[in-house]
Amino acid sequence: MKFMKARILLFLLFPGFLHSNIRAIDEFDFNRIGQDTTYIRKFKDQPHLTFEFARRNQEIRLINPLNESQTVNYEPNTRVSFITSLDYRWFSLSLGLFSFGASEAKKKGNTEQFNLKFSFNGKRFWNTNYIQAYQGYFQNNPSVSNPNWNPQTEIYPQRPDIFNFTFFSNIAYCFKPDRFSYRAALWQLDRQEKSAGSFITGLSYRFNLIDSDTNLTMVPLSLYGDFLPDNRAVSVRQSTFTLHGGYIHTFVANRTWFCTLYFLPGLAFESGFYRPDDLRIRNFKSATTIATEFRIILGYNGLKWFGGISGHSLSFAGNRNADLWVDSSFGWVRLFGGYRFNQVDRSKGPRALRSIGL
Repeated sequence: MKFMKARILLFLLFPGFLHSNIRAIDEFDFNRIGQDTTYIRKFKDQPHLTFEFARRNQEIRLINPLNESQTVNYEPNTRVSFITSLDYRWFSLSLGLFSFGASEAKKKGNTEQFNLKFSFNGKRFWNTNYIQAYQGYFQNNPSVSNPNWNPQTEIYPQRPDIFNFTFFSNIAYCFKPDRFSYRAALWQLDRQEKSAGSFITGLSYRFNLIDSDTNLTMVPLSLYGDFLPDNRAVSVRQSTFTLHGGYIHTFVANRTWFCTLYFLPGLAFESGFYRPDDLRIRNFKSATTIATEFRIILGYNGLKWFGGISGHSLSFAGNRNADLWVDSSFGWVRLFGGYRFNQVDRSKGPRALRSIGL
């Protein structure tokens, strides 16, 4: 029920985009930037059609401050999504057509999932936003709470009542947009024709809500005696502001084959509150923690065809000033391929479309 209420709310806030992604691709940046054409080839007036298989995942780690080896890990049993995207000039639309392939549903349970992503990808600035909601988790390290657990004969401990909602938004600044294209590295909207990279800096915000049945805590019953009463959380809310600084580089071979590496650590400031099993709110003292973001993308980017595989991880260490430590990480894997159509003669298009830059 909680998940359905969240889905209805998101549907009202973002009508028409359920199970879809929107990316607004600019045809201008905050500052006009001349790009070195020996490093970057642009395809601004050529529509791009992309198909991809994508799987997102998450891990929530509840850590006992009295004994860090007693960490309870929860994970949703997510499915693979098949997504198609159309990109042209500043406009981009991605739609999730269907999903499949939940792993070992009988052993790990079922998860309802919702994902929405939209972004602005300029030359010097880029911004990524995502909303993610999961209902239904399983404990992926059951031997912590049951040393005799047998993976061959027993199912994973399942918690269909656990619900998580995450909102994340960041803005990044590229120091060398004249020779490095983020649009080429991530979405293949340009082509990086020579190896290049850039230092980047930025800011991000994350809101993370974890909730469970009020009659249960997220700590397994067998560990109740090891966790203090104030550590046995029923729900957690975290707000995190992060200052990032890192580097991104694309290695290019023969103008078409590429490997992009992206590492963006950050200094995070987290606040929030949680409720233990007495349901009284306990506020976190604000604390400084660590956040890290990493991407690797391997692929081919020709004049017409492009494709590849990418991995993306985002991790947050929880507030160590709190009575309960909650770390979380997110992961995405994409297998993608696409086609770039011939350049469109915009002078022959409808005036209404030309007036809005299409």
